[in-house]
Amino acid sequence: QDEETQHSLECIQANQIFPRKQLIREDENLQVPFIELHGESTEYVGRAEDAIIALSNYRLHIKFKESVVNVPLQLIESVECRDIFQLHLTCKDCKVIRCQFSTFEQCQDWLKRLNNAIRPPSKIEDLFSFAYHAWCMEVYASEKEQHGDLCRPGEHVTSRFKNEVERMGFDMNNAWRISNINEKYKLCGSYPQEIIVPAWITDKELESVASFRSWKRIPAVVYRHQSNGAVISRCGQPEVSWWGWRNADDEHLVQSVAKACASDSRSNSNKLMNGNCSRDFSNGGDLSDVEFDSSISNASGAESLAIQPQKLLILDARSYAAAVANRAKGGGCECPEYYPNCEVVFMGMANIHSIRKSFQSLRLLCTQMPDPGNWLSALESTKWLQHLSVLLKSALLVVHAVDRDQRPVLVHCSDGWDRTPQIVALAKLLLDPYYRTTEGFQVLVETEWLDFGHKFADRCGHGENSDDLNERCPVFLQWLDCVHQLQRQFPCSFEFNEAFLVKLVQHTYSCLFGTFLCNNAKERGEKHTQERTCSVWSLLRAANKAFKNLLYSSQSESVLYPVCHVRNLMLWSAVYLPCSSPSTPADDTCAPYPVPGSSPEDQPLGRLPKTRSFDNLTTACDSSVPTTNRRSSDPSLNEKWQEHRRSLELSSLGNPGEDPFDGESLSKQGRALVGAELSVAAGVAEGQMENILQEATKDDVGLEEHLRGSLETVGKGDELALEKRAENLRG
Repeated sequence: QDEETQHSLECIQANQIFPRKQLIREDENLQVPFIELHGESTEYVGRAEDAIIALSNYRLHIKFKESVVNVPLQLIESVECRDIFQLHLTCKDCKVIRCQFSTFEQCQDWLKRLNNAIRPPSKIEDLFSFAYHAWCMEVYASEKEQHGDLCRPGEHVTSRFKNEVERMGFDMNNAWRISNINEKYKLCGSYPQEIIVPAWITDKELESVASFRSWKRIPAVVYRHQSNGAVISRCGQPEVSWWGWRNADDEHLVQSVAKACASDSRSNSNKLMNGNCSRDFSNGGDLSDVEFDSSISNASGAESLAIQPQKLLILDARSYAAAVANRAKGGGCECPEYYPNCEVVFMGMANIHSIRKSFQSLRLLCTQMPDPGNWLSALESTKWLQHLSVLLKSALLVVHAVDRDQRPVLVHCSDGWDRTPQIVALAKLLLDPYYRTTEGFQVLVETEWLDFGHKFADRCGHGENSDDLNERCPVFLQWLDCVHQLQRQFPCSFEFNEAFLVKLVQHTYSCLFGTFLCNNAKERGEKHTQERTCSVWSLLRAANKAFKNLLYSSQSESVLYPVCHVRNLMLWSAVYLPCSSPSTPADDTCAPYPVPGSSPEDQPLGRLPKTRSFDNLTTACDSSVPTTNRRSSDPSLNEKWQEHRRSLELSSLGNPGEDPFDGESLSKQGRALVGAELSVAAGVAEGQMENILQEATKDDVGLEEHLRGSLETVGKGDELALEKRAENLRG
């Protein structure tokens, strides 16, 4: 009853707490050029050169003659005036928007308006996600049917810790226990309230360990290999300092992790003790490319395993030099002499400042007009792909240790909330096919990124008074880029498609949803974000066919071993490369609630997000405008596809009276075209691609060749899955 009363009060107060602002028109004849979301109010509408520009409390909307810019305000990093009459907007996802004005005064007016709009909030309620949720609740308060579940994550997310412990098969009787030492976040504000530790480690010992680890981030177990019982743990760096401090309880806990693996009753039948099948890098050197290849290629097997206690791998994401330098600030790394039966490896991953610099160089390159002639060498100089390569290698080393060598692994960097979740989450994705399903991926993000305190507010710049630019860095975006690289190499292994990742990038920054607000779970609990905002998983849910990978096979490889060399990686063009026109389309009508003025059946809960495969939907749907399409490597497939695409164009053109810039009509007209232009692994209408491929195979060319020609890189094991699919189609 109390909950219902509180909910009713929230609904009643929405209009008072988040009142609509008065619209200011530069021209009385101008109308708002888009359908507003619940809680959204447009403040300014004016004219730019050959465009209509509008600013609301959620987005900047620029309607050009042949394209539309629709970008959330929190996605904009900076605005500056260039060439007197031109506004230059830099976005956090690598896009750049340019808008030309007729007069200097008008340009300055919009510069001031935008700078005020994109300023970090003084209080978290200033972010649009709170107004959006409150108005949604108010709109549906009078209806009998409850719509609250539409903005909530599923049970698999809310009960993730309990479900994960059961799913991974932890032996909670002899080897492990769940400690509540962090209940109400009294030990560590950036850790979850429940953590898994060896059964015989007491809470008093954990308190001692917390005093020795950076930010009290103690070693906590986050994954168990279901076949061999090896685990992955994560923590912050040890506070060794120049004085060379050590902590007996910390040393005992680290060794106990390996012992707990050995005593896990469910893995006793499988127990093969690890000998020296991996090279020891404990001398403090960083892992070079040659050493990495050597360690991976030395295949482990029964013949290379000796019956002796397993050697725990401590993977330090930093370089050895950086780890030692941290001693000056009170940090440091584990000394092998104090941690017997442990091996320390330094991966040499760059810190957030180097990653930020690399990303800025990438953004500068991707937005150059015209396309630079030295594109490839310029791309190399940004070092972005090199950073991805090192991250993938780090995760693969963890996978190799856990899966092949059956060794426990402890991962940390400096604080344990940037490089550590990148490595751990990527390793879990490679090890466990559950995390490659839509639901499992949601659990992975919630657990490794949100529960363990990645500082989204500081890194994305949408926290309260988060003005410090040195704290900003696209850490999560870099990780999503690695996931995209895996999708390319293993197109049959992921239930979700590239469009899913593109939309997740957008809404990491958009603040339409409350999922990525604040720096940790404690802050989100204090701000009641779960009750007062919508979850991004209500959009990116498993039932949303727009994000479904039609090539997905649950029978694909269990553990993935990707190729990590730079030459095998590709720039994520769907996210980083700009449009041919000065626009950055973003389908922000994707929301868990219908917008006002449209019927629910006309506006489904989720639409197919745009990727860079078709940059300009308005011209794509206009048969009078010549189109240029990505061509497949197989000419006969391409020919068949062009015929099919032309038929789609004819059938998908809207009514003559429809506004071509209306988001809803664009969605209707362009859905088939957009879906078809996505990569083969992306979502298209169910069965559509299979029909196209069947048409294309009327010639003597085999279906397997068509599929392989369309997929640029196929991961090991996925060729078999493709062949099976081809046989099914022929049958």
